Amino acid sequence: MFDWYTPVPPLACPRCRATLDGWQGKDGPCGLFEWVQGVPSPPRQHVDEECALSAPDRERFRLPERFEIYTDCEQCSAWIEAEGSCEGDVWSRVELVSCSAAARSP
Repeated sequence: MFDWYTPVPPLACPRCRATLDGWQGKDGPCGLFEWVQGVPSPPRQHVDEECALSAPDRERFRLPERFEIYTDCEQCSAWIEAEGSCEGDVWSRVELVSCSAAARSP
């Protein structure tokens, strides 16, 4: 399993400058949660509604102090890795770490 991540503001591909989306990572709770930068707990869980945790139950989850996220660029197929970090249990920063020429499977 994994979680989804939404940097705010969105990041651009270092190769072609296209807006990147579809970020995933395995350093968080891996409950198919969607994490949004600046929000302390996941606002959504990408599972069938009858299986999703309630908002109060999701509020107890937090990200680790540092975590890796990755995606591929839909425009140029580059594989992008980034590192997120938290301050006070809230995702506050994201920094691009690497960009390779072609997408690969995580």
